[in-house]
Amino acid sequence: MSFPKIMALVTVLTRDPQVLQAVQGPLLGAHSVAATRSWERMSLLVRERPATAVVLDSGALPEHVAEDAAVGDLRRRYPSLALVFVVRPGADPVSLFRLGRAGLGNLVLLPAGALASDVARAIRSVLLNGTGALVTRAVSSYVPSRESTAIRFALEAVQRGWATEELAARLGLTRPHLSVRLGRAGLPSAGHLLIWAKLLHAGRWLTDPGRSAESISRQLEYSSGAAFRRALRTCVGATPTEVKERGGLRFVLRRFLDACGLGGSVVIDRSVA
Repeated sequence: MSFPKIMALVTVLTRDPQVLQAVQGPLLGAHSVAATRSWERMSLLVRERPATAVVLDSGALPEHVAEDAAVGDLRRRYPSLALVFVVRPGADPVSLFRLGRAGLGNLVLLPAGALASDVARAIRSVLLNGTGALVTRAVSSYVPSRESTAIRFALEAVQRGWATEELAARLGLTRPHLSVRLGRAGLPSAGHLLIWAKLLHAGRWLTDPGRSAESISRQLEYSSGAAFRRALRTCVGATPTEVKERGGLRFVLRRFLDACGLGGSVVIDRSVA
């Protein structure tokens, strides 16, 4: 089975320009990259920007912090994040053994020597469980191909900062024409599709212990936490806490499908959580 290409915001923690270049090169044009040299700054980027994946250079971890402790902490706070961990020579083998035994999902360990050749494959692998991929797979069999692509692009638009007009232009359409096509398929207008795309991302992020409704509102560029809560209440009929308690992304996706008249026909895969 082939999966649609998903564009993402990838955060890179490294102090080595060669590592950053090795990551940026294969991702150029396919993904946005935000780089930092500081663990604290990386944590801030993850919390405040719509990051989908993180590439961690073991050489840039805080001193006296074991590899498995650092990765485990990030995974506990942000389980929705896809992680690629670049293992440098000299990394603690006992810590790496514990990390491998931990069975953390959505994590790829990549030897530094294989970075240049394998980083793009590693990113693609972990992004198969990203929000964009999960939602696209859920709807692609039930809506026409171009409209399914519009949903995928709307999810990417949240991360790329595209307005509705740019979303339509990426599909080769004007905004009014896109809304007409979406309406024929039972989907929301272009503007409302972007709102739903934000809320689908929010559904995934609200289950991350390291995030709050306030931080998510900033990630999604709402004017305030109150505006974010109003959007959730209007479209989903729930508060942030209720979304989290009812299943996060799975709950919001079901509400989206109901709004599109597809609630009774789409079977949501167990991987959507």
